[in-house]
Amino acid sequence: MTEHPSFMLSHLLDGLREVLPEADLSDLAAYQERAAQTTSSKEAEWKRAFRCAQWSEEIVGLPAHRHLAADAERSLEAVRLVEGTAATALGQLVPSGLHVSNDFAVEITWVYEALRVAERAAATVGWSSVPWRRLLDDLISIGDEGSPPQ
Repeated sequence: MTEHPSFMLSHLLDGLREVLPEADLSDLAAYQERAAQTTSSKEAEWKRAFRCAQWSEEIVGLPAHRHLAADAERSLEAVRLVEGTAATALGQLVPSGLHVSNDFAVEITWVYEALRVAERAAATVGWSSVPWRRLLDDLISIGDEGSPPQ
């Protein structure tokens, strides 16, 4: 465990702070406190980024949001590639084309795609209908050994 909170969570929280309505910012502050207790190991960070990609796929898979698929293009590609491997199901390996770099250059795009999908979905259905809290709960629940609830 490192001394720094999750890089992926920090970026998602910062992005949400910029787009959420004023009424939801107090909820976001509570998530910020919880996120400060998370780990930032490469394994946990990769799992958080991938969960963002999965979340984006779930949202754009809903009939009301299919038009947002272009906003989650990288996420959708990553989910198809990663979920297509037996190693991922075991939680042991990451496919060679998708690795955690020192800078998380690939993985951070999945976080920002989730943010973009959330914002565009909210423009259609309102923030109260976008499950951003569930995404944050999932990301916070990921530790060095754990994985989010399915």
